[in-house]
Amino acid sequence: MHVGPVTIKDDILLAGVKNNIGFTSKEFVDAFSTSLKGLREITNAKSYQPFIIPGGGTSAMESITSLLKKGDNVLVVSNGVFGDRWEAILKRYQVNVEVLRPKPGYYVKPDEVKEATEKKHYKLVTFTHVETSTGVREPVGEAVKKVRNDVDITVVDGVSGMGAEEVNAEEWGVDVYISASQKALGSTPGAGLLVLSNKAVEMISDDSVAGYYLNLKNWLPVMRSMEEGKAMYFATPPVHTILQLAQAFDDVRKEGIYNRVKRHSLVSGAIRAGIESMGLRIVAKAPETYSNSVTGVELRNADPKKVMEASITEGIEFAPGVHPAFKYFRIGHMGWVTINDALITIGVLERVLKSLGEEIRLGEGLRAVQEYVENHDNHNPK
Repeated sequence: MHVGPVTIKDDILLAGVKNNIGFTSKEFVDAFSTSLKGLREITNAKSYQPFIIPGGGTSAMESITSLLKKGDNVLVVSNGVFGDRWEAILKRYQVNVEVLRPKPGYYVKPDEVKEATEKKHYKLVTFTHVETSTGVREPVGEAVKKVRNDVDITVVDGVSGMGAEEVNAEEWGVDVYISASQKALGSTPGAGLLVLSNKAVEMISDDSVAGYYLNLKNWLPVMRSMEEGKAMYFATPPVHTILQLAQAFDDVRKEGIYNRVKRHSLVSGAIRAGIESMGLRIVAKAPETYSNSVTGVELRNADPKKVMEASITEGIEFAPGVHPAFKYFRIGHMGWVTINDALITIGVLERVLKSLGEEIRLGEGLRAVQEYVENHDNHNPK
C-alpha cells in the first residue's frame, strides 16, 4: 500500500521478462504504439498527441519547458510538496515563476486561480490533480475551465491521478496532462507519460528554453512514427518498461476505465472510513478533496517511522510523510488494489497502532470498512 511504485500484477511483470528486444523490433514498436493509443484513451484526449519519454513524472514535468520561451510568465498552483516541484524545476530556467499555495492540507480554490489569471497574463499555469504528499485532489476540471480563456497553456500533473481518477482532458480544456508508469496505471517505473493538445504541440519550437534530452521537439517525430508502426530513433527508450506498460494498458481496457475509477473510489472510501472510525485524522482537511489514490494519516502519539516498520513485518508497506506540517504516514490505494487490501490494511493498522500506544477505537476500523462496502458496492449481493 505504498504511494508508488505500486504492487504489480504478474502478467505485467512477465511482459518485461524478455532478452535482447531491440527498439526497432516489431514487438517493441507494436508495444509502443499500443501504449501511445492507451494514453489517449485513459485521458479522454482523442485528438491529442501522446508522448512516452524515459524517466518518470519528474522528467515529464521538466519536458514542459519545451513550451516555454525566455521571459514567459508561469503560475504554479501548488497544494503541497510535489506541486512545489514545479517551482523548483521552472526556476532553473529563464522564465518568471509565481506560486499560489493554500494552508497545509487544503487546496487552492478555482476562484483563487481565476482571480490571479485576471490580474496578470500567464503563458502557462500548472495544476496537480492529486497532491501525493497530502492526498489532496484539486478539482482540475472546474479550475481549468475557469482560466483556460485567460492563459495560453494549462498543464496538469496527473502522476497520482491517471488510472485512478476521472480524467477528461479534452472536455476540460487541459492542454497537457502528464503522468508516470509506476502509479495508478500499475506498471513498473521508468517512463514519463504526456498527452498534448494541438495547441500545445504548435508551441513546441526551436527557441524554447528546453535543453536537449527532454526537449519534446526531439521526441515528437518518434512518437508519431511509432504510433504508425514505424520504428524511429532519437535516444534509447525504456524498452522493457514500455513492454510492461503495453500490457498494463491492455489490462486497463479489459477492466474499463469507468470500472477502474469506481474500484479506486470504493477502496479509498473504505480505507478512509476505517481510519476515521478508529479516531484518526486525515491530512486532507476538505472531504471534497479526498483522492482515490493517496490518503495521509495523522498520528498523535505513535512515531510514523515505527508504524511503518511494524507494518512491514505484518506484510503491509506504507509510505513516509514528506510534508513538514504534519506528523503522519501515507497510504497508497492505487493500481490493482481491491477491497480485500482495504480490510488487510485497516486490520494491520489497528494492531500496530494499538501496540505503539496510539489511542484508537480497536475493531471500529474493520467494522467501518465492512459497512462502507455494504453501502457503496453495487456488485455486493443484497
